[in-house]
Amino acid sequence: MRHRRDARQAKIPARRRWTAAEKEILKRLYRTHSNAHLAQLVGRSIPAVTFQGYRLGLSKGIRRLKHMGRENVRKRWRRRRSE
Repeated sequence: MRHRRDARQAKIPARRRWTAAEKEILKRLYRTHSNAHLAQLVGRSIPAVTFQGYRLGLSKGIRRLKHMGRENVRKRWRRRRSE
Protein backbone atom coordinates (compact mmCIF):
# COMPACT_ATOMS: atom_id res chain seq x y z
CA MET A 1 0.00 0.00 0.00
CA ARG A 2 2.83 2.38 0.68
CA HIS A 3 3.86 2.34 -2.99
CA ARG A 4 0.52 3.75 -4.14
CA ARG A 5 0.51 6.46 -1.53
CA ASP A 6 4.02 7.58 -2.56
CA ALA A 7 2.93 7.88 -6.19
CA ARG A 8 -0.06 10.04 -5.25
CA GLN A 9 2.05 12.26 -3.02
CA ALA A 10 4.58 12.77 -5.82
CA LYS A 11 1.71 14.06 -7.98
CA ILE A 12 2.56 12.02 -11.05
CA PRO A 13 0.46 13.42 -13.90
CA ALA A 14 -2.40 11.14 -14.90
CA ARG A 15 -2.45 9.88 -18.46
CA ARG A 16 -5.14 11.44 -20.57
CA ARG A 17 -7.69 9.03 -21.92
CA TRP A 18 -8.15 8.85 -25.66
CA THR A 19 -11.35 10.55 -26.73
CA ALA A 20 -13.68 9.11 -29.36
CA ALA A 21 -12.72 11.97 -31.70
CA GLU A 22 -9.00 11.21 -31.35
CA LYS A 23 -9.59 7.52 -32.01
CA GLU A 24 -11.66 8.38 -35.07
CA ILE A 25 -8.83 10.51 -36.46
CA LEU A 26 -6.44 7.59 -36.00
CA LYS A 27 -8.81 5.13 -37.64
CA ARG A 28 -9.29 7.44 -40.62
CA LEU A 29 -5.67 8.50 -41.19
CA TYR A 30 -3.42 5.79 -39.69
CA ARG A 31 -2.87 3.86 -42.95
CA THR A 32 -1.71 6.85 -44.97
CA HIS A 33 0.00 9.27 -42.56
CA SER A 34 3.16 9.13 -40.46
CA ASN A 35 2.89 8.63 -36.73
CA ALA A 36 4.73 11.93 -36.25
CA HIS A 37 2.07 13.78 -38.25
CA LEU A 38 -0.74 12.03 -36.40
CA ALA A 39 0.89 12.85 -33.05
CA GLN A 40 0.84 16.55 -33.99
CA LEU A 41 -2.80 16.35 -35.05
CA VAL A 42 -4.04 14.82 -31.81
CA GLY A 43 -1.51 16.42 -29.45
CA ARG A 44 0.07 13.16 -28.31
CA SER A 45 3.53 11.62 -28.36
CA ILE A 46 4.63 9.38 -31.22
CA PRO A 47 4.84 6.29 -28.96
CA ALA A 48 1.30 7.00 -27.71
CA VAL A 49 0.01 7.10 -31.29
CA THR A 50 1.87 3.91 -32.17
CA PHE A 51 0.53 2.02 -29.16
CA GLN A 52 -3.04 3.25 -29.64
CA GLY A 53 -2.89 2.19 -33.29
CA TYR A 54 -1.78 -1.25 -32.13
CA ARG A 55 -4.60 -1.43 -29.56
CA LEU A 56 -7.15 -0.49 -32.22
CA GLY A 57 -5.78 -3.15 -34.59
CA LEU A 58 -4.67 -0.60 -37.17
CA SER A 59 -1.82 -1.07 -39.62
CA LYS A 60 -0.01 1.02 -42.20
CA GLY A 61 -0.88 0.59 -45.87
CA ILE A 62 1.70 -0.93 -48.22
CA ARG A 63 2.25 2.40 -50.01
CA ARG A 64 2.91 4.12 -46.69
CA LEU A 65 5.36 1.39 -45.62
CA LYS A 66 7.30 1.73 -48.89
CA HIS A 67 7.40 5.50 -48.47
CA MET A 68 8.61 5.15 -44.86
CA GLY A 69 11.39 2.84 -46.04
CA ARG A 70 12.53 5.42 -48.61
CA GLU A 71 12.43 8.17 -45.97
CA ASN A 72 14.61 6.11 -43.62
CA VAL A 73 17.16 5.38 -46.36
CA ARG A 74 17.36 9.09 -47.28
CA LYS A 75 17.92 10.04 -43.64
CA ARG A 76 20.74 7.49 -43.25
CA TRP A 77 22.50 8.61 -46.44
CA ARG A 78 22.30 12.27 -45.41
CA ARG A 79 23.94 11.45 -42.09
CA ARG A 80 26.79 9.54 -43.76
CA ARG A 81 27.47 12.32 -46.24
CA SER A 82 27.68 14.94 -43.49
CA GLU A 83 30.08 12.89 -41.33
